[in-house]
Amino acid sequence: MTPPDWFLQLLGGAAILVLIVLLVLVLRGLRTAQKNQHPSEPPPVPRTDEAQARWQTHVQRVMRPDAIQVAFDRESVSMGDDTHDHWRLLVFEQDMPLSALLERRIHSVLASIHGGQATWLFQVHQPLEAPIHHGQSVPAWSDRVRVTDVAVVAQQWTRPHLFCPDFPVSQIGQGLLYARYLAQRDPDEVVAAYRAESGVREVVGGRSSRFSPGSVPPERRVMV
Repeated sequence: MTPPDWFLQLLGGAAILVLIVLLVLVLRGLRTAQKNQHPSEPPPVPRTDEAQARWQTHVQRVMRPDAIQVAFDRESVSMGDDTHDHWRLLVFEQDMPLSALLERRIHSVLASIHGGQATWLFQVHQPLEAPIHHGQSVPAWSDRVRVTDVAVVAQQWTRPHLFCPDFPVSQIGQGLLYARYLAQRDPDEVVAAYRAESGVREVVGGRSSRFSPGSVPPERRVMV
């Protein structure tokens, strides 16, 4: 006996409804699996032959034992900048006056401020006591340093204003060339407010170079 047409239509509709429900469940399962899946880290981008060659050239230049080396550090310019270490070892193929370094070369290790105006007070921090060496380890430095204000550098200036007679950078020796960030203060006002009697002072807990030349990797060296 053949089932009536209405029964066949009802049966077909029920089958279609079951298929739709199953399809929805499958799609939901796939979406849940995708959400729970942790994205994999992209593989590191290998250096090209050209980049590798540039890096090798950099290493050869900055690791020369006969090069002049000057430790450098600067203040942070923002909260985000605080997360980065600004200490660098400046490497020179030959000696040069401080004024030449502070013209344009030094801007490679200074922060570039939006708007093109930033004022920096450069200081030399010299340790007042010789470091204590313990074998091959990094020497221990005294906290007593002599701080000398040497120049004002402005992002909008083409040359620095020196507070002292010009001198070769090699005279910094085991000291530290330090840049204090004065934000957007008018550099002319900073120069006008300078007083020679307070330009040299001894402080405890100041900054000094605190490094052993052989322990500084090429990543932290900058050819000037």
